[in-house]
Parts: sequence; C-alpha cells; structure tokens
Amino acid sequence: MAPAKFNIKTASSFFLVLYATMILLFALPCFSSDPDPLQDFCVADLNSTTTTVNGYPCKPESQGTSKDFIYSGLVEEASTDNPEGVGGRLGNVKSFPGINTLGISVSRIDLALGGIVPLHVHPRASEINYIVKGEVNFGFISTSNVLYSGVVKAGQMSVVPRGLVHYAKNVGGEKAVVLGILNSQLPGSVLIPSNIFASNPTIPNGVLAKNFRVDETVIANIKSNIKTATSFFLVLYSTMILFFALPCFSSDPDPLQDFCVADLSSTSTIVNGYSCKPASTVTSNDFFYSGLMNETSTANLFGFGATQGDVTTFPGLNTQGLSINRLDLAPGGIIPLHSHPRASEANFIVKGEVTFGFITTNNVVYSKLMKAGELNIIPRGLVHFAKNVGQEKAFILAILNSQLPGFSTIPLNLFGSSPAIPNDILAKNFQVNESVIASIKSKFGN
Repeated sequence: MAPAKFNIKTASSFFLVLYATMILLFALPCFSSDPDPLQDFCVADLNSTTTTVNGYPCKPESQGTSKDFIYSGLVEEASTDNPEGVGGRLGNVKSFPGINTLGISVSRIDLALGGIVPLHVHPRASEINYIVKGEVNFGFISTSNVLYSGVVKAGQMSVVPRGLVHYAKNVGGEKAVVLGILNSQLPGSVLIPSNIFASNPTIPNGVLAKNFRVDETVIANIKSNIKTATSFFLVLYSTMILFFALPCFSSDPDPLQDFCVADLSSTSTIVNGYSCKPASTVTSNDFFYSGLMNETSTANLFGFGATQGDVTTFPGLNTQGLSINRLDLAPGGIIPLHSHPRASEANFIVKGEVTFGFITTNNVVYSKLMKAGELNIIPRGLVHFAKNVGQEKAFILAILNSQLPGFSTIPLNLFGSSPAIPNDILAKNFQVNESVIASIKSKFGN
C-alpha cells in the first residue's frame, strides 16, 4: 500500500487555535530576553567560570580597548560547499564580545547559485536582510498561514517579523551575499526540519504521523534522510539561534502580533510609534524596501549623505525594533558628533576606509580605522563620530535596534536649538566668552 499523501489543508480549526495559543505561550520568555544595558558597555568575559548570569559577565572596564568594539570576521566569503549551498559567518556575542548587552548582531550569509537558507525561526528576534550582492527570494509565513515573499536585489532589504518561519533562495545568476541583522546578541534559531525530525530524544513516529497526516513509514523515511544532513548546517543554525536573539532586548515595545505595518497617514489614533494598517490591506510589498540602492549626495559642508531605512520610509518595520540606514561619505567627509537615544548601532563598512569612534560617560574615546567588510558596535546613547580617511567615497550600513532610534546631532542640538539655549549658559558650560558662543550660533542659523 502506497504511503498517504501529505494533507495539511484539511487540518481542523482546533489546531489553528492550539498553535495560535502556543505561539503566545512560547513567545512569553522573549519579553524578558536581553536586559537593557545599565552602563556604557559590558564587553563579554567569555572565559569567566566564577559567575553565571543571563548572558555573559563583563570584563573589567580597565581591560577594555578599542579592539573590543571592532570585528573583522565578516570580511571573508564563507564556504558554500554543502548540499544547501549556503555558508555563514556570525557576528554574535560569542565571536564579537563587544556587543554583549547591546541587543544587536550581524551575520554574513553566502549563497551559491540556487543555494537556500532552509526554513527556520528566530524565537527572540526580528530580522532585516540586506542584499550586498545578487538576487534572493525571501519569504515568511504568518500565523494565519499567509506567505509573504518577493525577490530582493543588491541594495534592497527585507524584514522578517520575530518568531515567524522564513526561508531564502538565491535566484540570480551569481553567488549572493546577504547581511542578516537581528536585534539580539543571542537571538535563537530553530531549523524546522532537524528540530522536528532529528530531535534527541526523538519525537515518536506516531505523533509526527498524526501531525502531518501521513503513514508512519513516511515519517521514518524523512527521519532517516534528516539524520544524514551535513553537520555544518546543524552547527550553523544552533549558533545562529544564539546570534539572532540579540534584538529582543531593544528599546522598542515587543510586538504582540505577527506584524503591524505602519499607517503613516493615520491621524485618528496616537500611540507609541504608529498604528497598524488593516491586515486585509497588507501585501508582500510592505515588507520589502528599495530605498538604500542609490548613493546619497555628499555635496555639503560635512561631505556626508544619509538615506533612512526606518519606519518613516519602510512602514513594515513598525513594532519590529530594527532599522538600517545608508551612509555615504566623500573623501575627508565626516559624520558629525551625534547620539541615538533609543538604540545601539552596528556599522558595516561596505566600501572604503573609515575611522569610527565613540565617547563613554567617563570621557574615554574608543576609536579605530575600519576597512570594507569590518563591523563595529556603538553602545546605546553614546556620542560618536566617523571620518572617511580613504581616497575614495565610503559606503556604510548603519544598523540600529529601534524602528525610530532618534538622531541628536550635538552641534545643532546645542547651538541651533529652537528656542535657543541662552548664551550665558553655553558660555559657562564651555568656559568661553559669550561672544564665542554667539559666533558659533551664527553658523547654525541663530
């Protein structure tokens, strides 16, 4: 007798209710995943055996150096010589201790022609995928079993809401390179096939047969095939589970549904963030954004241009706790001193040579020259800066764990505010004459 065919469409509504309930139940731990930082930074002491905490204990601040905040592990291509045609290089807390407590992580994913990232879930993180090279088909499935998918090209990005099953496939004519950006230092990743069919101890065949509505012989056959899967992928995804969980501690509120595409035109309701478009009007296009493809003009005093990829330009990010901006710097151009009050920031150098630096609350500067393929981390709320020190234009991706992180430009904040800060107050702060303050203000329109 031939095995029964897969027949999931006839599942009773009982299971829809059951799984909707289970999603809520198992999502609860995420609400207390990554704690908010209570100090400027906490470089992970990966070798500590004396103290056990949720995450990693901190190295003594006196032992911190600029090198703790720079990571070169994403520069080289990862091998795709495996059945799935996928390779990954991870930038989580285990490989980049400087992101400990900062709620963000970035990985590099390489896909061979036709290569796939199998179905998986990040239980503690939302995810943005930025295409560095190639064409990739991304898709995710909502708890209502609706598939949202589309092809993303170089310079474009997609968002996957926290905890939803998703996948990717290289559909272009060349190898693809993707940056996977998540708002957690250890986000968690569940590879669906091995999770179900290669668990230890194993889920009984009878239970799986009843779930998937097939004969037990079909289940036994699938299990035998799954067990022969390359160890590479099991290692990759067990690590990515930790890596992608980082964003969950972000400052933005936790999502209480699959997605909440922002209704930017709504004036009837005021909420912390944006109200949602009706789910019935949401389409796949809401989860894809092309706004970072083109270079931004740097024809200004700073030699600096920025293209925003936050909720105001990419409404699908609403409630997901992530955003990504494109920064272009002319040779010698600078990003002025500024801070993001609601987000930590990771900067990935796509092109050029850039010196990045930030200042702690103890007035210590951590800075370093970075080259293409390197990644740094800026702790939440600290003043930071950048300068293009190379001979060509620089291109940077600024990745933040908030849908709307805020941008406080220090010079403009102090000398171009409205109403203006009184001159005598600024003079006393900067220990100069009021005439100096007036001169500076004149440069900022006051």
